[in-house]
Amino acid sequence: MKKLNKFNAGMALGSFTAAVALLAGMPVASAQMTADASDTSVSGQAAPGGGSFPGSFLVPGTNTSIKIGGFAKGVYIYDMSAANGASDGNVVVPGTIPLNGSAAGQLHGASRLHAKQSNFAFDVRTPTAWGELDTFILTDFFGQQTATTYQNSNTQDARLVLAYGSLGPVLAGQALSLWFDGQALGESVDPTTSVGIMNGLTNRQPQFRYTFVAGGGISLAASMEQPVWEVYDTTGAVLQGQNGTVINRYPDFIVKGQVDQAWGHAALAGILRDQKVIAAGVPRVSKVGWGINLSGHVNTFGKDTLRGGFMVGEALGHYLSDMFILGGGLQTNLATTTVKTPVSYGGNISYTHWWTNELRSTAMFGYSHVEVTSAIASNAAQNALDKMHLGGTINLVWSPVPQVDFGIEYDHVHRVTAAPLTGAGGVIAVQSSGMLNRIEAEGVFKF
Repeated sequence: MKKLNKFNAGMALGSFTAAVALLAGMPVASAQMTADASDTSVSGQAAPGGGSFPGSFLVPGTNTSIKIGGFAKGVYIYDMSAANGASDGNVVVPGTIPLNGSAAGQLHGASRLHAKQSNFAFDVRTPTAWGELDTFILTDFFGQQTATTYQNSNTQDARLVLAYGSLGPVLAGQALSLWFDGQALGESVDPTTSVGIMNGLTNRQPQFRYTFVAGGGISLAASMEQPVWEVYDTTGAVLQGQNGTVINRYPDFIVKGQVDQAWGHAALAGILRDQKVIAAGVPRVSKVGWGINLSGHVNTFGKDTLRGGFMVGEALGHYLSDMFILGGGLQTNLATTTVKTPVSYGGNISYTHWWTNELRSTAMFGYSHVEVTSAIASNAAQNALDKMHLGGTINLVWSPVPQVDFGIEYDHVHRVTAAPLTGAGGVIAVQSSGMLNRIEAEGVFKF
């Protein structure tokens, strides 16, 4: 299979324009990843007398190689429609798009600039008798914001994005979910605008993983990943996560097979997740979620690429990123101990065309749907429960030199909930749909 430069992991989490390399490469073939020999950036080239992989240097007196990299990224966002409400609108989160008729839905034309997607990473590798020992850590600045008001210079906290180690075929730590296929996801300026697929919104999870490389471009992997029970109740309460009064019994189990060839790649993944509600003062209910994810990419003409994926399952939750807190897990009426595992499905397709060696465009389309079950009877809960997302993206990216990207993008996302919110006399107070129309520009400077 093709090995990919994991230093571009942060690009995928903070800028798909820069690259999706680690996100594409981590889940397959080997728990370890080596740099892509086709990387032509300054950071991707090994200097004479350098380390064991491109861009690295050898620690004197040892056989350990170290690489330090990352990028600085600035973005400008203009929401022509109502502003996306999540994290001050810094990334697209479809479930927070204001609905028509709501107070927030009447606020159009918001502008913002930020540099929170900037990141830096450390990669340390040492050969051993058991295979290569690899430690990788990456941080960005999407942590808790200590000053919520944008004035002058703002303090942004660093956030742990990836932190894992691997020895031969075994990986442990916080890494990209095995469910995620970065090679199947099109390039975008906004890191989470893609609909119908797992993306940078929810794709990082603590895990243990084993990967077997069968040869001929075939690899098989299995992972045990952090469980998150995700419950949407008819009262409108969202129960999610794990803390002192909320626990998960078992991890999520994922298996994946992948074939990498000169024409592209194809991958098939399956998941089982135990969704028990075990919390203080809450009736205990239990269901098993499952899912299947088919994804891949095809190299077409020249450097052009067609990418896509489709998933289906029950109680997929955050594995279908754009629906992660919107009823895609369990749907319940805990007062009557009614619990349902809604059917969810999503698809995403994109095409990247290279106009020149420095100029390219990607067009992307995605669709996702979550069943609304009989457990959700309240009108207010139905109005907040998303049943469909439709998304489209088109962009233009210019790389005057390999380590710099300038991009501009148009994003459109249509959000539809289960029902409008009605008031006295059955008068509709809030509609069941909302739209985001966003222009986003970026400047990315890699090192």
